[in-house]
Amino acid sequence: MAGNQTVWTLRRPRRAAGRLAWTAFVACLVCGPAWLLFGDEPPEAADGAVNPLALVVPTLAILFGLALVPNVLALVRRPKLAADHYALTVRPGVARTLILPWAAVAEVATMEIDEEDFLLVRCTPAGRHLGDQPRWWDQANLRSAIRGAPAASAYDLAVPLADFAARPEVILADLAEIAPGHVTLASRAPR
Repeated sequence: MAGNQTVWTLRRPRRAAGRLAWTAFVACLVCGPAWLLFGDEPPEAADGAVNPLALVVPTLAILFGLALVPNVLALVRRPKLAADHYALTVRPGVARTLILPWAAVAEVATMEIDEEDFLLVRCTPAGRHLGDQPRWWDQANLRSAIRGAPAASAYDLAVPLADFAARPEVILADLAEIAPGHVTLASRAPR
């Protein structure tokens, strides 16, 4: 607890580091042989036209460089989960940190979906004008959760709890001490 705010601690970023390492390994596995095969290709063909074989290595390097960006972001910009008596603060992915005032929150639930725990947040219809609103980019984890459990479609936001050190039931117990009475706290089973 930091002052009046509870911040849940993160685990080491093993999954993010593993994804980054795996993507870098595949990049080396593909770009290495491509460089050996096409690295000496002249930029122009004999007739002066662009040699497409000379573009193979730079194209692969650009594609794998773009594939590494989300992995590096996931390693640097970790999820966040914090709460105080005013709001629930979440960063479900690498995009932005949302401050959801309790007046805009109707329910906070935990649900295990495909062997992964999620914290699900449902906002009130009247709270649409208060604080941050979950947008498409913020809902990537929710879309993934809905594929595993259609019951998750009743929520507006999903935060994967695999990155946090506390168990879901501990997080709910901590939230029960902070959240106002109108917010429903529950542990849901997927349907």
